[in-house]
Amino acid sequence: MGNSTTVLTTLIVAAIFLAAGESLAKGKPKGAKRTDPQTIVQLYSGKTTNWRLGGSFYWAPNGTLQGIGQKEGTVGIGRWYVTTRGKLCNETDWYWLENGARQYKRFEECWEFVTAPNGTIWERFIPEKSNWYRHSISSQVRGNSHQTKFNKLKNDLGL
Repeated sequence: MGNSTTVLTTLIVAAIFLAAGESLAKGKPKGAKRTDPQTIVQLYSGKTTNWRLGGSFYWAPNGTLQGIGQKEGTVGIGRWYVTTRGKLCNETDWYWLENGARQYKRFEECWEFVTAPNGTIWERFIPEKSNWYRHSISSQVRGNSHQTKFNKLKNDLGL
């Protein structure tokens, strides 16, 4: 894996954690149960999640995923799904230019969701078994708010 791929990986993972906000808990909240898969679908389907440090994901209702990376000119194309065990997963191919040549890296990642007895939904990034954090809808907007930028980046990369 090249240095730029390592940097891209670090930026994507950092963006995901920063999107979580300040509400971190080390362990699973007491009494929390696996979140119903339909609830998770409703949290994401047809919405754009914007990361604090730039970049976004659009979770299309048909299961496709469009991403714009933090690194200038980076675009992600993939799919997303929710498992029966309360996990939101995506498989995304990320593209960018490096020294005039298109580069590519596939990422597969999941988040696990639980609902606390008070109804608060908590999540954590699974590949790294991160700390639990409160799900925040403040980083999401309805619709594909970055479609124009996504299309331009995709065209610029010859995709």
